[in-house]
Amino acid sequence: MTKLLFCFMLFPAFQLVAQDDLMSQLQKEKQPVQEKVFATFKGNKIVNIQSNETVKKNNLDVRINHLFGNIGQESGGGIHTLYGLDQSNDIRIAFHYGISDRLTAGFSRCKRNENLEGLLKFRLLEQTTDNKMPFGITLFGNSTLTTKSNALVDKFVHRITYCAQAILAKKFTSRFSVEVVPSFLHRNYVSKDDLNDLISAGAGIRWKITRSASVIADYCYVPERKDLKPKPIAPIGVGLEIETGGHVFSILFTNASGILENDYLVSTVDDWMKGGIKFSFIISRMFRFGKIEK
Repeated sequence: MTKLLFCFMLFPAFQLVAQDDLMSQLQKEKQPVQEKVFATFKGNKIVNIQSNETVKKNNLDVRINHLFGNIGQESGGGIHTLYGLDQSNDIRIAFHYGISDRLTAGFSRCKRNENLEGLLKFRLLEQTTDNKMPFGITLFGNSTLTTKSNALVDKFVHRITYCAQAILAKKFTSRFSVEVVPSFLHRNYVSKDDLNDLISAGAGIRWKITRSASVIADYCYVPERKDLKPKPIAPIGVGLEIETGGHVFSILFTNASGILENDYLVSTVDDWMKGGIKFSFIISRMFRFGKIEK
């Protein structure tokens, strides 16, 4: 009888211990799992500005970007140029290789100014699903060398420009992403009325409307340089991004003068309100190298 009474007295204690263990387990299960946010943007660019995305390790991203002439007649377009499609303002052929999942190296050549470009892009910080890291930071840098003949540029060093950017990106939902991009651009040679160094800022968005299509847009603020004629203005771009398997196809409209940051940030002069809009497209094809995982 005494043993039975003793067991009866201990039963509530065992019940409390079991409840504590169960509560501890439930609390552990409720804690959010820390995972990296992926696909904030789909391509390595939005319209004009860089995105935070890098190429995965041992992957080669081959990109072809074509920028046509102005659509509006007031800006040199109209029916006689097939609304800019007869004109080729700039073409970029690029190869971006993933050294690691966080580091990309690239090389490209552009038609406008005959620029050869070398670039690096590195994911410094990555956004996490538990919001301990609420946004991602990617660093971008490039250098260009023009091979275009110019009587004013007689020294090799004068042909070189540099651009550095810090890309702050956040994926708010599975459909909506935003980024802000401060930039520093240095040109070794400029005209007497221009500046060698230029600080600017850009912003871009992506809104996913279907499983494979997204609306994209970006804007770049550039400081006013009153003495320059024609007066440079802000590059603005909008577009539709479509993913089809290993291909990403972007249909774009922009007033940007060229494709490279080293160009359009300092030389865009076409105004959307005056028909200075150019049709552009980007085709991206990914090639995978190395061991295939089962």
